[in-house]
Amino acid sequence: MIGKKGISPLIASVILIAFVIAVAAIAGNFFTGFTEKQKVTVETKGGALVDCSVTRMEIDPDTIDTSSGVSFVATNMGEEDIANLKITLYDTSGNVETVDPDTTTLLKGSYEKLTNSTAFSTVNPTNAYKIILRTTDCPGVDSIANKTAGTWKLIG
Repeated sequence: MIGKKGISPLIASVILIAFVIAVAAIAGNFFTGFTEKQKVTVETKGGALVDCSVTRMEIDPDTIDTSSGVSFVATNMGEEDIANLKITLYDTSGNVETVDPDTTTLLKGSYEKLTNSTAFSTVNPTNAYKIILRTTDCPGVDSIANKTAGTWKLIG
């Protein structure tokens, strides 16, 4: 081992600095792409939440008819169109069923008679005591009507 020399401290320092710069460049490139993806995700989901915060609809209890299927007038009182509507019906036998109305979109500021022309498989509409109108686009945005003593009333 006598007579063998190592690399000079200056060259070792230059190699070490070059290595650190290369690792920093790779890590910087990764984190730049990662944060851009996260920014797009947050902007998309945040926009949907803002849209949902101004979404409001209501069932008119005086228009509910469950004699043959279900129909009622719903009003969009929010600032956005409401799409992907679902009607959930509860009957006195404990059955619950969710169906698509024939019209699945309520335009901003409009009212629409919503009906379901397909037959219910488990719920008997003539024995219905609760109707929930909701949108799958905005969880928690719904309108609920209950039948008490033969009269439909809006409860939410």
